[in-house]
Amino acid sequence: MKLIRYRDVDYETAKKEVAGYFQSRGEAYPSDASEDLELEYDLVCQIADELRRMGRLEVV
Repeated sequence: MKLIRYRDVDYETAKKEVAGYFQSRGEAYPSDASEDLELEYDLVCQIADELRRMGRLEVV
């Protein structure tokens, strides 16, 4: 069993980190971003949806 600790960061900081993560990876799952950035999965999904609506993230 793996214990994951989540960081407590404000939404805008998390949004910048998530956007940068997907930009640097090119292709990744939200679960990967959540684990690597130590952010809650639901938050990463919410941000990814917002980035998609803004046209800054594309679903492949």
